[in-house]
Amino acid sequence: MKHRIIKIIITGFIIVLAFIIQSFLSLSGSRLVATPNLLLLVTCIFGFMRGRNYGSVTGLVCGLLVDIFFGDIIGLYALIYMYVGFFSGLFRKMFYSDHVFMPMLLIFTGDFVYNLACYTFRFLLRNKLDFSFYFEKIIFPEMIFTTFITFVLYKLFYLLNEKILTEQQGSTLSFDK
Repeated sequence: MKHRIIKIIITGFIIVLAFIIQSFLSLSGSRLVATPNLLLLVTCIFGFMRGRNYGSVTGLVCGLLVDIFFGDIIGLYALIYMYVGFFSGLFRKMFYSDHVFMPMLLIFTGDFVYNLACYTFRFLLRNKLDFSFYFEKIIFPEMIFTTFITFVLYKLFYLLNEKILTEQQGSTLSFDK
């Protein structure tokens, strides 16, 4: 029980930290460089390392933060992040410690799906049909930058995940010793 509370606190701290950094970067005023989607990165990596349920809940919390602080309606981003976390969790069986390619691929496609859903619900339904401009100026640079940040931060997330898992395994009884 104590381990579960510690895991929730650490995950919550990571989500809040990613939200603060992402908000600061996107509100800083410089529009020359795309900003990485750190909340999507956290959602995909936690879903990939810990499974569908953990990815869904992490995505729901991340999406609700975005909805509450920046969204027009409550629930749109929560739903998108939740689905991205769920589908990232489907690939948990392919989780290997030293391979960074699969998380990068998941975040690359997750970011594309996220931005495509945002385009569909925020622009396409309002008859703004210039997808090529949106893809060239927003989707593609964000996908590249978020994937690059994944390459840099993945090992840190992996080490944190291993630290949490080793604490849990050390406190359980085992008959193999």
